[in-house]
Amino acid sequence: MKITRRDFLKYCTASAAALGLSASSLRRLEAALASEGAPTIIWLHGSGCQGDSVSFLNLFANLDPVGDVTAGAVVLDYVNLAYHTVLMASAGQTAVTMAMQARRMGSYVLVCEGGVPTAFDGRACSILTSNGEEKTYQQMVLELGSDAAAVLCVGTCASYGGIPRSVYPASMPAPAEPVGPTGVLSVKEALAAGGVSVPLLVNIPGCPSHPAWVAWAVVQLILGNTIELDSYDRPTAIYGNKDIDSVTLNIHEHCPRNVNLGPPNERATTFGQDHKCLEDLGCRGPMTYSDCPARKWNNGETGPANWCIDANAPCIGCVEPDFPGGGFYS
Repeated sequence: MKITRRDFLKYCTASAAALGLSASSLRRLEAALASEGAPTIIWLHGSGCQGDSVSFLNLFANLDPVGDVTAGAVVLDYVNLAYHTVLMASAGQTAVTMAMQARRMGSYVLVCEGGVPTAFDGRACSILTSNGEEKTYQQMVLELGSDAAAVLCVGTCASYGGIPRSVYPASMPAPAEPVGPTGVLSVKEALAAGGVSVPLLVNIPGCPSHPAWVAWAVVQLILGNTIELDSYDRPTAIYGNKDIDSVTLNIHEHCPRNVNLGPPNERATTFGQDHKCLEDLGCRGPMTYSDCPARKWNNGETGPANWCIDANAPCIGCVEPDFPGGGFYS
């Protein structure tokens, strides 16, 4: 489906609160779109489940006053998505050529989804073939990262290694710094190991990342806004800054089930108990920082409909650098 720039602006207006957009920001976004100022994006997939792309695809759907709008239409029409294996209509050398053309033009944003395998010379994750030469995710992160105006790491796997970094064969002892059997590194670590520095690297962790978090980051890049980051390269607007503020955007502190908020809140003794605190059942909310309690997930007819805690599931801390670490229910 094709939509107009006016419809895209309507989407941003309708989602202004969720995306943290003020009236002045919306005016600047309108000006940026009118001047063809949206950035070119090259989106690579590495070691992961591509769940972040699937999550992002759920963002634009049946939203008044725009109507039935897809994330694919938005990124293809307004952000100049040069390469994305899930959304692209083209394939093979044609698709790769588009990515290489974007690289030659410069000033693009490199979006990375998935951890970076480094064992076996990176061959555990080959992602494309260019002019008959097979290229690994590790190679492409280094090659495209070296010329990128910014690198956006979407999901916990790209941000910190995530689940691919933490899985071991039963016969293989876990090293002090888990990287898994394929030597998975975060994108930042892989760039540093390859001697590549970038002007800006932003982590948008989550398993998967919330689609509105990704949209927020893209809008900030379109507007040319400075993105304040914490020591883990996460936007403080989404994840707070736990090193200097242990309360703001802490999941437990803002959870409606927090027993410290007074009666009738109580601690759950087993799973499936509505409205009861799950901390004793392994909830990692006290150690996790994001805006999930306010933003929620799963858009319904009237907006975000639910989140992990409301579904009687404990927070698993999926936005934190040490995820998945340890058992979820202990």
